[in-house]
Amino acid sequence: MEIFNVDPTAPKKNPQWYAYPEAQKDFIRHPRHAIESAIVSVDDDIAAQEFDDYAFVASLIFEASRLRIDIPGRFVNAFPGDHYRLLAALIKLAQPQLMIDIGTFTGLSARVMGQYSHKGSSVVTFDVTPYDEFPDSVLYPGVCKDFDIEQKIEDLSDPVVFSNNLDLIKSADFIMCDGPKDNRFEPIFLRQLSQVSMPCKRRWLLLDDIRFMDMIGLWRAIQSPKIDLTSFGHFSGTGLVDISKGLILKA
Repeated sequence: MEIFNVDPTAPKKNPQWYAYPEAQKDFIRHPRHAIESAIVSVDDDIAAQEFDDYAFVASLIFEASRLRIDIPGRFVNAFPGDHYRLLAALIKLAQPQLMIDIGTFTGLSARVMGQYSHKGSSVVTFDVTPYDEFPDSVLYPGVCKDFDIEQKIEDLSDPVVFSNNLDLIKSADFIMCDGPKDNRFEPIFLRQLSQVSMPCKRRWLLLDDIRFMDMIGLWRAIQSPKIDLTSFGHFSGTGLVDISKGLILKA
């Protein structure tokens, strides 16, 4: 998939194309964490222009600004900077019944989803590594029982695994996708998701790290109404997609 077109003659046309004042260079050199990314236009991204649920987004950001998460984690309350308070606010306001978390890792997203959801809701989290293999995991049997969190050790990029979980995916009210960013998993998973005939209902997809170089093209390929919430989420990119009518992905 082509990520974007950059004019290769740009530096020749404008010698300052790569030039930054020394103060900016110094600032760029000394963040806690830096990733390679790119700035791309949004006016020509039809799906971004079609997003119109700004009342929900405004409520979401305001709620995230007020809440504090009582779960261990260095960045769990970073706002902006990380997505956990935004995620907690989204779950609290949208009140999804069934939530899917893709990429358990230490279980922080799954636990936030479980802890901020309403009574009777459930979380199914997928990973290829059990959460208890991570020393700083915030999931353990008691937490999973209290918040109805189930982990499946399965790879949803595998077509057979995806098919076996199809009913679960179609029933979901919220999907969080924070996979390995290996230029393989996310494109395959989202392509499979786009081929599912989803029942029409209020449903959100939250994508992490959409500013990574290998995610920019994929984010641009999403044709369902969407909004980039990076300024209020994870510094590496947080994207919210309305998949109430299913996911539409450019071929």
